Amino acid sequence: MKVKFITTIYSDLYNTTLGGRQSRYHHYRLSLLSLLKMTNADFVCYTSENEIQSLYNFFYIQHNISQKKLEIKIYDLNKSYYSGLINQYKNIDEVKLGDRCYELQYSKIPFYDFEDGSYDYYYWIDAGLSHTGLIPDKYLSGVGYEQYFESSLFNNKLLDNLVKFTGDKFFIIAKENKKNFWEQTVNPIYYTNYDSSFHIIGGLLVGKKENWILIKELFDKYVNQIIPIEKKLYFEENILTLMYFNNQELFVKKEFDIWLHENNYETGHPEYLLDNKSFYKILEELNNE
Repeated sequence: MKVKFITTIYSDLYNTTLGGRQSRYHHYRLSLLSLLKMTNADFVCYTSENEIQSLYNFFYIQHNISQKKLEIKIYDLNKSYYSGLINQYKNIDEVKLGDRCYELQYSKIPFYDFEDGSYDYYYWIDAGLSHTGLIPDKYLSGVGYEQYFESSLFNNKLLDNLVKFTGDKFFIIAKENKKNFWEQTVNPIYYTNYDSSFHIIGGLLVGKKENWILIKELFDKYVNQIIPIEKKLYFEENILTLMYFNNQELFVKKEFDIWLHENNYETGHPEYLLDNKSFYKILEELNNE
């Protein structure tokens, strides 16, 4: 069973016309290094012309990662698949100070177009997924700054169980969105039966190669249906949430309630952690199934 992860590193987008998070230079690199412990999979990472040399130095020279295991490619987000549509409705002033890049969000699924289909499973994974904000200290290690990103939860056992759990469906992760509200959704009129009980996150997606064409068709359908009518841009997670609720038979999901965990929850109500499932519990499950 051959598996490939698709990801990106663009750590210099803040205060540009594309928009993106601040201070992610080391975060994305060290986190992806941790994800690479899933050694039975290959990875491709898209990046900008400005960053590609620093990524070569970090992964290939400093950490001796094989170029076969991790391929790093240039991709110009200004020429992304949905750039024409995005540019019609993007507020540049808001984007410059925002922490999300629409071009990147909307490229997660179209990136599959660059693949040759030689792997059995393809997953989109956020390069920055392995970090102390999501994972408690008991699963972190490393020296110096690396200790905030190096996690034992990412390994080949997790990989094998992820593939097994995915099967023939679309794999998604869903955050509970009623008791612990996180995000609004698109206009309810686009739902077959409106439901906002879950919010689909964009950190880890899809699976079997045969499903990518269908999921791209669905994503494209909703993007082109909703945005020109509403005349606004939605996060890709809002579109994914709509896709899930209108086509639940196509998906298999892992659920969680909260992002927080025992090492970053500081109020006087410990029962909150007992009553709610932290995100990292999904990674635990995939290590133990």
